[in-house]
Formats: sequence, structure tokens, C-alpha cells
Amino acid sequence: MNRGKGPRNYNRPDMRIYEDVSELLAEDPYVDAREIEVKVENGEVVLTGIVNDKNMKRRVEDILQDVKGMKQLENRLRTRLPGGQIIGIRNS
Repeated sequence: MNRGKGPRNYNRPDMRIYEDVSELLAEDPYVDAREIEVKVENGEVVLTGIVNDKNMKRRVEDILQDVKGMKQLENRLRTRLPGGQIIGIRNS
């Protein structure tokens, strides 16, 4: 089988990776992606924003692990505490 073996020096365009990541996040019934921002540069995906809990943060990584053309996933998502506070942000 030769599926997945593209031409030499082929790199999947960032926009296609962005679309795949965004669609996977939007379609997953357990992820609320309304506060997630996706950036893709040279095949590297960076996620920023806020999710409701650690399980959702982990699930995001799990559903995105096989995106074609993605070289690296950096998950900078923060989680919300039960009282509404966000881990990693000072609330004054």
C-alpha cells in the first residue's frame, strides 16, 4: 500500500490543516470549542483559549492527534475552575 506517501517535498497547506482542526473541534459532541483559538504555521498547530475542564483539554489533543500534515500540536488551553476562575490567570 502506498496510501499517505505523497510526492517529495510536499507539505500540506496550513489552511487545510486549520480547516481540519476546526472541523474536528466543531463536530465533537464532547468539546465546546467556542473559546478555542487555532493557529497554524508551517504545519505546527497552536491552541489557545479556555475549556471547561482537564478532560476536555485532553480530549482536544486526542481528537487532533492524527490530523494529516500536522507536524506538532501545542496545547496552551487553560481550564476553568468550578467557581469560574481560570487556571493560570490571576483574578483580581
